[in-house]
Amino acid sequence: MKTNFTSSFATLLSLLLLSISINVFAVEDTPLTPINNLFDAMRSHDGEKLLAQFTQQAILARASKSNDVKISDINKFAASITKSTKHLDEQLFNITMNKNGNLASVWTPFAFYLDGKLSHCGVNSFQLIQKDNYWKIHYLIDNTYQGDCLGFIKQQKQSQ
Repeated sequence: MKTNFTSSFATLLSLLLLSISINVFAVEDTPLTPINNLFDAMRSHDGEKLLAQFTQQAILARASKSNDVKISDINKFAASITKSTKHLDEQLFNITMNKNGNLASVWTPFAFYLDGKLSHCGVNSFQLIQKDNYWKIHYLIDNTYQGDCLGFIKQQKQSQ
């Protein structure tokens, strides 16, 4: 009887430890994962990692101050990130996310720093889709704020 109890206890303990280790090492993929990876890729000048955050048919766009929308070639953008020798750092504030099933929308005010100096600020609007249990960016449109970026950043930080 003692052997069966010991064997059952050992089996139960092994399953418990396996379950804990799987949960500890599991990577949670949320709609914010590819967004964070995108900006990490920009900081590390990794064009391949950048492209991996997008769907195959992804659209990259910018709304100009004259209300025109300019579409950018995502492959050229990734290549320019890889070639850049400058430190690229986009900081996000006051992130808003809406999610339903395999669709998510993320709104992220930002400040962009080039070699440690504030270059510009504005808002990113991401549309994401979940495919094969991973979130991917399908559409990214941004704009640049036309006023005082320091005031914009302060306002965004206070709204968090």
